[in-house]
Amino acid sequence: MTDIDDVEKQVYEIASKFVFIEKAETLLKTPHTIKIKLSVTPTCFIQIYQNIQKNIKNYVVVSGNQRLFGRDCDGRMWHMHPIEAPDSHDSSENGAREVSLEDFLYEVSEKLVFLGIL
Repeated sequence: MTDIDDVEKQVYEIASKFVFIEKAETLLKTPHTIKIKLSVTPTCFIQIYQNIQKNIKNYVVVSGNQRLFGRDCDGRMWHMHPIEAPDSHDSSENGAREVSLEDFLYEVSEKLVFLGIL
């Protein structure tokens, strides 16, 4: 099993590769969970949550206190919160595919350009 400190370090290393991420900060850290905020603009950020004990991963883009897009793994299966309907769950082949944080951040950069945020 991965150590939560390793997860934190990995998130910071991956985030540092993306020029649109202005700042990374750990908001919550326990022996099994971590929540990290990746700031994009003063009103837009990416929240990363991971529970290594339950294999839960949540990646979400928030702008103006609203979810724009996200991908989650509930411990067994992945689903996507599509940009067209961010409160819905897309479990199609694309929506259910496992994504790494790096893959998610590439997806986010495309979507934020499309929305005019970047």
